[in-house]
Amino acid sequence: MTFTEDKNGFYINGKKFTPDDAPMVRAKVGSFQHWQVVNATGELHPMHIHQVHFLAYAENDKPIANPVWLDTVNVPYGGSVDVIMDFTEPVIRGMSVFHCHLLNHEDKGMMAKILFE
Repeated sequence: MTFTEDKNGFYINGKKFTPDDAPMVRAKVGSFQHWQVVNATGELHPMHIHQVHFLAYAENDKPIANPVWLDTVNVPYGGSVDVIMDFTEPVIRGMSVFHCHLLNHEDKGMMAKILFE
């Protein structure tokens, strides 16, 4: 996943969020996924996901000394964070979202849908 921005808004994978978007990601309940979150901008973006948590284990391709389970992680500008998404909780279902946790960025398009199947 790549965060970008320009004078017209904020984007995930080049897409500005609209409420009628199809899910950007589909996740099978009971699975794990590796995500690398890349921040291709000149400012910090905290990535947040609803309903689940993830293990942040590397920043800028270097192992994190004490990996922790989170639902929000700061993605350094010009850098990346690697996470293992935990979709094993059996009660997660349906449509949800992940987004930049800065409200101004989220409101201007840096959000996307995830479908738990």
